[in-house]
Amino acid sequence: MMDGALPLTVRALRKKYRRRVVLDAVTFDVRPGEAVALAGPNGAGKSTLIGCITADRVPDAGEVRICGADPFGEPRAAAVCMGFVPEQPFLYPELSLAELLRFVAAARGLDPDASAVETARLLALLGLAGAEQTLCRELSQGMGRKTAIAAALLHRPRTILLDEALNGLDRTSAERLVAELDARRAEGAAVLISSHDLDFLAGWCGRGILLPQAGRWAALDGAAWEEWRRAPRLEP
Repeated sequence: MMDGALPLTVRALRKKYRRRVVLDAVTFDVRPGEAVALAGPNGAGKSTLIGCITADRVPDAGEVRICGADPFGEPRAAAVCMGFVPEQPFLYPELSLAELLRFVAAARGLDPDASAVETARLLALLGLAGAEQTLCRELSQGMGRKTAIAAALLHRPRTILLDEALNGLDRTSAERLVAELDARRAEGAAVLISSHDLDFLAGWCGRGILLPQAGRWAALDGAAWEEWRRAPRLEP
């Protein structure tokens, strides 16, 4: 992380598809130790926003900084700081689970011995111990998501982006993942999490970015966030 840089900074981010404005001047920060919710109905722009942050989609205007690095102009510096679990993870189908995580560790430049220890810990945490030699194409949806989570957390990123990452997880694995994220937050990591589970977001996150409909957004904290937390759990 660059000295004094926040884990995530988004400024005046704008994205449209043809004439449809999906994101309009979205602006927020995520600070060390925070868990910030990203909520809204289908089509509101949650995945588009995360895609612009991870450089998977090019915004029409605005800027993003991940630990001070521009994900478009400084992709390696941003990647070192970021762990990302997309809504639909891609896993190399012909690699085993163990081979995939060794590949991720090598791509991140991690020490092989240290990464092997961390890999074993994450697999045990997520209930994947014993499945190391399973080919990725043979993994169930839930096991594939757990593998993507392990890959995202392996290098201990300071900025963690989760797009519906709890989908398909059994209750025990979800609880263990949340406990792991809490431990990472205690060390200074920051989390931006998208989910349709509004009860979970309301109970776990300290602030929220709401995208009620295309082109509109609101950043809620303090009293406004408390009001949203206490509201009936309907789509925002």
